[in-house]
Amino acid sequence: MHHVDIHVSDIRAARRLFDAVMPAVGYELRGEDSDYVSYWRNRVRPSLGFIADGESGSAMMRIAFAVPTNDAVDAAASIARANGARSIEGPSTFPEYDPDYYAVFFEDVDGNKFEICADAS
Repeated sequence: MHHVDIHVSDIRAARRLFDAVMPAVGYELRGEDSDYVSYWRNRVRPSLGFIADGESGSAMMRIAFAVPTNDAVDAAASIARANGARSIEGPSTFPEYDPDYYAVFFEDVDGNKFEICADAS
C-alpha cells in the first residue's frame, strides 16, 4: 500500500486531533498545505492523509494503529480525548476479539473510525 486519504469536512479540526494523536502511535508529519495533511511512520509508506473537501467522511471504515503496550494505548486515548475525539470506547480489554485485546476506539468530527490497540507481538 502506498497511502490512505480520508476526506474530512474541517481540516483544522482534523489537524488538532491528529497532530496530537499520530505521534502517540509512532507517526510524524509528512506533508501539509491549506487543505491537506499527511503522516507516516519512520519515513516509510503507507502514509495516512486527510483532505478537506467540505463534506463529512463516510464512516464506513476503521483504521487501527498498533502500539507496543497497554500504557501506550492509555496515553493515546487521553491525547485523543483532549483533542476532539468523539464516541470514545475504552481504553479497555475487549475479550470478544481476544482475551487480552486492549484498545481504544474513537471517531473524528466527521465520524471516521479509528482504533489504537496494544500489539506486543
